[in-house]
Amino acid sequence: MRALIRLLPLLMIVLVACSPEKLDFAYDDLPPGDPARGAELYVRSSGGSASCQSCHSLDGVKGAGPPLDGYAGVAGERVDGKSAEVYTFESLLRPSKHLVRGYSNVMPSDYTDKLSRQEIADLIAYMLTLQ
Repeated sequence: MRALIRLLPLLMIVLVACSPEKLDFAYDDLPPGDPARGAELYVRSSGGSASCQSCHSLDGVKGAGPPLDGYAGVAGERVDGKSAEVYTFESLLRPSKHLVRGYSNVMPSDYTDKLSRQEIADLIAYMLTLQ
């Protein structure tokens, strides 16, 4: 038991070190999003990363990432206290923060380097139209 108590601080340090780094901006800092531009971003690759559609289908077919059909209806219910907008923002930019059951974290976490704030807002706006 004493050994476990001694290891607890080390475990806490490891967990903090492995957690995603904080973002230097929040959802509320984004400009208004354009769903039409977001739809265009969904199908094209960005900064060397695969397109969203290569891992996330819109027709319910499971891929490397969860399908996005019906996304607008469930995004606000996935995490207590998080709006659909904030949940989507965090899931896009820090994908390990909210993993959907049955999926592992294979999504790139460097979209803050590859997408402008406008593009992030556009993708979120588009995703929140998906019924």
